[in-house]
Amino acid sequence: MSFLLTGMFKRKIGGILFQISLLFPAAVVVMLTFDTSGTAAWCVAASAMHETGHFLALILLGSRPESVTLGLFGMRVVQRTGNRLSYRQSILVSLAGPAVNLLSFAFLFSAGGWSVPASVHFMLGAMNLMPVEPLDGGQILYQLLALWRNEPFAEHTAFAVSLCTLAPLAAAGFYVLIKSGYNFTLLVLALYLGLLLLFKRKSLS
Repeated sequence: MSFLLTGMFKRKIGGILFQISLLFPAAVVVMLTFDTSGTAAWCVAASAMHETGHFLALILLGSRPESVTLGLFGMRVVQRTGNRLSYRQSILVSLAGPAVNLLSFAFLFSAGGWSVPASVHFMLGAMNLMPVEPLDGGQILYQLLALWRNEPFAEHTAFAVSLCTLAPLAAAGFYVLIKSGYNFTLLVLALYLGLLLLFKRKSLS
C-alpha cells in the first residue's frame, strides 16, 4: 500500500532501509525497450557497479547507512546520527564509485580496446569526477574545501565552481547541436547536471 501511495518501494535489510523510487525502474524499462544497440544495458550495469562501489566503501569504513534511496537522480545515502564520516573518509567514499568504473575500463580496454562496455565505464567514471554538485567530483571538492576552511565556505565555493563548469559545458552543447544538426548529447548532459544541482540545492533549503 505504501508503494502505491508514495511511489516508493521500501524494504529493510540488515538494519538499512532501502528505498527505490517508481521513476527509477520506469526509466530503466524505457531505456532498455527503445535501445537496440545494447548500450543502455551496459549503462545500467556500469551505474549499478558505480553505486555498489560507494556502498561498499561506506561499509568498509564502518559507517552503516540508515537509509539508501535509489531514484531518477542517482543514489542518496543518509548516515546514522552520530556516525558521520570524517572529511577524509567521505573523500574516499566519493572516489570509490569512479574508481570502480575506471578500473573496469582499464580491464575491458586491455581485453578488447574501445568497446562499448569500456567506453561506458570510462565516460561514467570521468563524468562523475567533474567538479559539479552533487556528482562525486563536486562532493570531493566540497570535502576538500571543508577540510581546509569550513562548511559554509565549502558550500558557496563548490556551488560557484559547479556553475562555472556547467556554463561552458552547456555552451559547447549548443555549439555541437547547431554544427551537427542532431547531436544533442552534450547539451542534455549539461541540462541533466543542472537539474541535479537544482535538486540538491532544493533538498538542502
